[in-house]
Amino acid sequence: IIFEALDQCQISAAGLIVTLLTSQEYENHWFITDLFACSGEIFQAFSQHPASQHQFILNLIGVAESVYLQELQCLMSEDSGWHFKASCTSTKQLEDFNLKEMGQKMEVNAPKWWSLLGTLLA
Repeated sequence: IIFEALDQCQISAAGLIVTLLTSQEYENHWFITDLFACSGEIFQAFSQHPASQHQFILNLIGVAESVYLQELQCLMSEDSGWHFKASCTSTKQLEDFNLKEMGQKMEVNAPKWWSLLGTLLA
């Protein structure tokens, strides 16, 4: 009956999900709450489905790359306080550099990147 309703409305299952996730009018709808609560199970089902397994993993990697790159771009921006030109750096600036402080700020300002680094270094 669900497939018939989607056919009558001329909307695909993917179209329904994208609409639910991107439309503000559904932001607090219980369907959205349920999708997020079950997202791990949904991702697992996608990753195990033989027809979509490879493409799904490629899509996940693309999303993860975007998230990490966005955090790294924020860290590298001039506003972050960590951007500097080596040719203009003074001895005092190098002496005042604190690796522990940099790590703490990176953990706060790029938590997903920090988590990935921790996983890779473990």
